[in-house]
Amino acid sequence: MRYVGRVSEQSTYSAKLVFGLLGIFLGVILMLKVAEWAIFAVGALMVYTLTQKRVEYTFFVLVLFSALSVVNPVIVKKGFAFYLITRGALFTLALAMTTRSGFQKTMWFMSPFYLLFGYVLYMMATSLSGWAPIVSELKAVLFLVFMSALVQTVSVVSLSGVDSRKIRAVMAAVSVFYLVGSVAVIPFPSIGQSMMMSLMEGTAGSELSGLYNGLTWHSQTLGPLVAMLNAFIFSDFLCNFKKKDYLYSVLLISAPILVYKSSSRTAFFGYMISILATLFFFNRDRNAKRSRKANVLMAGLFVGAIAILVIAIHPGASQNLEAFLRKTQDVDVMAARGTLTEDLAQSRMGQVEIGMANFRKSPVIGNGFQVSEEMQFMDKSETGFVLSAPIEKGVLPVMVLEEGGVVGAAIFAMFIFAIYWKYSQLRFTCFLSTFTVFIALNSGEASFFSTSGSGGILWLICFSALLLDLDRLRLLKAERQGIQSQEAFLRRYKV
Repeated sequence: MRYVGRVSEQSTYSAKLVFGLLGIFLGVILMLKVAEWAIFAVGALMVYTLTQKRVEYTFFVLVLFSALSVVNPVIVKKGFAFYLITRGALFTLALAMTTRSGFQKTMWFMSPFYLLFGYVLYMMATSLSGWAPIVSELKAVLFLVFMSALVQTVSVVSLSGVDSRKIRAVMAAVSVFYLVGSVAVIPFPSIGQSMMMSLMEGTAGSELSGLYNGLTWHSQTLGPLVAMLNAFIFSDFLCNFKKKDYLYSVLLISAPILVYKSSSRTAFFGYMISILATLFFFNRDRNAKRSRKANVLMAGLFVGAIAILVIAIHPGASQNLEAFLRKTQDVDVMAARGTLTEDLAQSRMGQVEIGMANFRKSPVIGNGFQVSEEMQFMDKSETGFVLSAPIEKGVLPVMVLEEGGVVGAAIFAMFIFAIYWKYSQLRFTCFLSTFTVFIALNSGEASFFSTSGSGGILWLICFSALLLDLDRLRLLKAERQGIQSQEAFLRRYKV
C-alpha cells in the first residue's frame, strides 16, 4: 500500500510555533507582572479566538489560563480579577463550543464522561443536606462548566478536524516553561525555593528539607505536574515519533532532575508510574509496530537492570534512596521511625482516618461535594475564600466515600471502569498513560475536582493526550484505506 509521507508529518510539530507560543506565554506573564488588569486583555484574546475557524487557538488560551493558575507567585500574583476572568472565560467557552457544535450530542468516544457528569449531578442533589450546601453547589457548577468546556471543545475539534501539530506545540510550550524553566531557576533560590524561604521566616533554626517549587506555586504542585508532563511527552514520543527529537529529549531529561530536586515522594512515585504506565499501555497497543515495542521493552529492561545494579553495588545508593523517601538524612531518625512502608503510609493515614470517620457519619449519601465539616462554621467575611479555594483531601477513594457515600462511590467507580474499557478498546495509549498517572497522583493528594487549582492543568494534559490519540486513530484509518495524497486526507478527515 502506497502512503504519502506528508500525511505522517502530522505527527510532528513546528519548533517555530512552539517557541512562538512560549513567547506569548512569557509576554502574558510580563504583562501581568506590570499590571494585574492585563488579565482582561488575555480574556479578550480568548473571545477573539472563538471567532476563528481553528479551535486549537482557543485551546491554547484555555491551557494558558490553567498554566498561569499554578505559576509561582513570585513571578505573577493572582488576585480577584485573575479568577474573575479565568472563570468567566470557562463559561464563555462552554457556551461557545456548545453553540458551535449545533447543540448536538457529545461525540461517541466521549461517552464515559456522561457518568462523571452524572456523578456531579448526584452530588449536587445530595449536597443540599451536606455540610455547606451553597459552597458545594457553586463548586459543582464550576467543575461542570470546566469539564463541559473541555468535552465540547474536543467534540468541536473532532468535527472540524484535529491539527495535532498545534495541540502538541501548545503542550510543548507549557512543558518547556515548567520543566526547563524550573531547572533553569535552580541557582536562584528566591524563585525556585521561594516556598522554603517563606517558611524559614517563621521557623528560624528548624530543619527544612525539600520544598523546591520551581516555577510553580507549591512543591506539591511541581511534583504532579512533572509526572503528568513526563507521561504525556513519553507516550507521545513512543506513539507518534519515528526519530529522536531534541526538544523532547531535553524535556524528558529535565523531569527526573526536578523529581530529585523537589524531594517529593509524590513526584517520585508519580514519575515512576508515568514510565511504567506508558510502557504498559504502549506494549498493549495493537497499532504500534512489534519491532518498536520490542526495542522499547528491551531498553526499559536494560535501564531498570542498570538502576537495580547501581543500588545493589553502590554502598550509599540504597541508603540515599531510603533517606529521600523518608525525607531525612539522619540515620538514627530513620531507624526510629520503623519500616519504610510504615513511614510512607504514616503521612496519609491521618487523612484516611479522618475521611473514614466522616464517611461513617453519612455512609449512604455522604456529606457534600468538595467541602469540609469546618466550612459550616465559616462566617460571611470568609465566604469569598471558601468559594474560591480548592479542597484537597489527600486520598481520592476515601474522599469520594466521604463526600458521596456508597452510592456516589459506585457511580464514580463506574466512570473509572468506563474510561479504561472504552479507551483500551480504542487504543488511546497517550490518554490512558496520562490518566493513569492522574488517578495515581490523586490517591496521594486529591486534586481531581480542583479545577481552579492544580487539577485544571492536569485535566488539560489528559485531554491534550486524548486529542493526539484521536488524530493518530484517524491517521491509521487513512493509512489502512490507502489514501495516497495529503489533499484527499484533508478532504475526508478534515484535519
